Amino acid sequence: MINGVLLINKDEGITSNSLVNKVKRILNSKGIECKKIGHAGTLDPNAKGLLVVLINGATKLSDYLLLKDKAYIAEIEVGKSYDTLDVWGKLQEEKSLKEQDLNYINDHVDEVLNSLKGVQKQVPPMYSSIKIEGRKLYEIARANEQIDLTNKIREVEIFDAKMENNPTLTDNNEVRFSVYFKVSKGTYIRSLAKTIGEKLGYPSAMSKLVRVASGNFDILKSHTIEELEMGNNLLVKDMIINMKDCIDNILTIDANDKIYSDSINGRPIKQEELNVSSDIVAIVHETNLVAIYEYDSINKKYKAKTVWN
Repeated sequence: MINGVLLINKDEGITSNSLVNKVKRILNSKGIECKKIGHAGTLDPNAKGLLVVLINGATKLSDYLLLKDKAYIAEIEVGKSYDTLDVWGKLQEEKSLKEQDLNYINDHVDEVLNSLKGVQKQVPPMYSSIKIEGRKLYEIARANEQIDLTNKIREVEIFDAKMENNPTLTDNNEVRFSVYFKVSKGTYIRSLAKTIGEKLGYPSAMSKLVRVASGNFDILKSHTIEELEMGNNLLVKDMIINMKDCIDNILTIDANDKIYSDSINGRPIKQEELNVSSDIVAIVHETNLVAIYEYDSINKKYKAKTVWN
């Protein structure tokens, strides 16, 4: 049974879970046994781009891959705002923009984007899928209920925010432009779209979203669902990335016979046996990832966190 990661270029109009289930059906139909499947970070139905799909044992990598930084290209619509912070919600405010507004935005947008960089606090949008007392926020929003989100504020980091193309004035008297964002896990790009408008002095919303990277995984290395459907057994197998090549942020140890035997059985390993000082290590044997160990500073031993056997 193959364990690994498949990079899929998700299209608009499908949920991440639906796409993942479709991948599972395709793999099984091609004789590639897929018992478990998941992904390392959801995309909204109206968003497109890179979805990191985890196959079989790779589902155990979810916690490690979810922590990776993400990169997006988002289109910002200036002149309208919506309750969902994107153009697929209910219109809340509208302002007809003119050439002078376009000139103002052109003059100030780089300054605004630079001001976003760094650590900041975000309140989750009401139309998001995080749960409050067992209910998703968007369910609460659709019921027109009020809720205090101050205890749900999260700290995120914006590593980069730069223009992808110049602002243009549309026939509908809106200004649109695209921005490249590199951000930490859990950042709401829709919220950044709103903040950009606020800093410019206009209502605004996100009108398109494409995820172009997740950690070191790049959309250029991804495959469409159509390519997956058309590929034969060998071609699809070649698309699946070995688990050991997916954990570039973890120190890797090539196991000798003793360490291999200990790790596949989840036994503690003495620090001097590994001869490293990292808090977390990945144990590899004959090109296969067999375990991830974390250091126990009290007992001065590495203890098994995740084991594949």
